[in-house]
Amino acid sequence: MKKSKFILFALSAVFLTSCTIKTTENNRRTVSVTGTGSVEVEADNATIILSVITRGKEAGSTARENAEKMTKVQEAVLELGILKEDVSTEHYTINQESNYSNGKVVYGDYVATNRIRIFVKDLSMAGNVIDAALKAGANQLSSFQYGINSKDVYVKQARTLAVQNAQDTANLLATTSGAFLGRILSINEHQNNFGFYRVTAKAANAVEEAEDSAASFTATPISGGKTTITFSVDAVYELK
Repeated sequence: MKKSKFILFALSAVFLTSCTIKTTENNRRTVSVTGTGSVEVEADNATIILSVITRGKEAGSTARENAEKMTKVQEAVLELGILKEDVSTEHYTINQESNYSNGKVVYGDYVATNRIRIFVKDLSMAGNVIDAALKAGANQLSSFQYGINSKDVYVKQARTLAVQNAQDTANLLATTSGAFLGRILSINEHQNNFGFYRVTAKAANAVEEAEDSAASFTATPISGGKTTITFSVDAVYELK
């Protein structure tokens, strides 16, 4: 008998940290619980952000050089089978560098920056896209972001698991307390994590390699790995 009491006490100590039983003003007893559901997903696409940065003494020639290099970059990417609608300009600027010397403004080179976003639907092509872009004239890898194509399916699975977990916890708490679980009175959802990996890097060394001969260029390996989609729900059930 003492052993049974100890088990009951242990269960109460565990579940009361995220669950609450209370009696409302109209004597209706309720139990409040939190349920969590997680789904581990393999990344299957990528978004790559690359830049072409050029410098020069004149704004016009600097902009032209930048445009010529970016055109080559986009052509190289499209030749790999990337769709035109999956390549878009994200940012473009041209400005003149300046600094102070002896209390005066000293102007320097013009800098043109053209940044494009490339959506790669097949993750196995990501390394080839980076290599082709660098060889064609891109000189900065600004961002590499993994993603998942059928994310709605996995989101639904995570939500379902969260609701099931909440109901299982509420039912265990109710029966342990000598009651029966009734209807659900309210439920609120929280999205804890939504599945991407994000990696950012300035590819200074990669640029130098890209300027070498094709024979000495090393292909960029890309491995997607896994990510987790997690949802939690706060639910209130009636006790009978």
